[in-house]
Amino acid sequence: MEDDIIPLKLGRKTIYKSDWVELYSDRVKMPDGSVLESYHKLHYPHESISVVIVNEKDEILMIRSRRYITSRLEWEIPAGRIEGNETPQQAARRECLEETGCTLRDLTYLCCYNPNNGMSDQKVHLFAARVEAETADMDENEVSAKQWLPKERVLEMLKANESQCGVSMLGLLYAIQFCL
Repeated sequence: MEDDIIPLKLGRKTIYKSDWVELYSDRVKMPDGSVLESYHKLHYPHESISVVIVNEKDEILMIRSRRYITSRLEWEIPAGRIEGNETPQQAARRECLEETGCTLRDLTYLCCYNPNNGMSDQKVHLFAARVEAETADMDENEVSAKQWLPKERVLEMLKANESQCGVSMLGLLYAIQFCL
């Protein structure tokens, strides 16, 4: 078996398909030659963004999201999918305005990552930005609160598992380590 061989798709059965997510059962040949008859793959037709927003005091904006899937209120960073012909930068600005009421300056691209590459091809583009202006507006169906927190408090929250959002956890740790 060679180390650089990627498993090969031999066939595909579509289980579910929508504009938000698709589920496939693939027939896959593994590097050792064995064949898996049903390798499940989640496909996301749209890429996503997440943004770590910082104010003039170098505090990080956290939002408390209403998560139906996990039945939790979850501390997160703004995130969402890229719509239509938007660029990742345009989506980052739109999502931040919708979810936090913030307009951004100094929007900086940090990285792109797959938060669950063993099962899905979801791609998240991570940004950092400074807040330019802020209103009290936010999408009340998604967000119950927002709060500016010192970097040290955000790290304490992550260590205490107060946020279980993988997109936010990785985004925050990456931003704090490499650019904040």
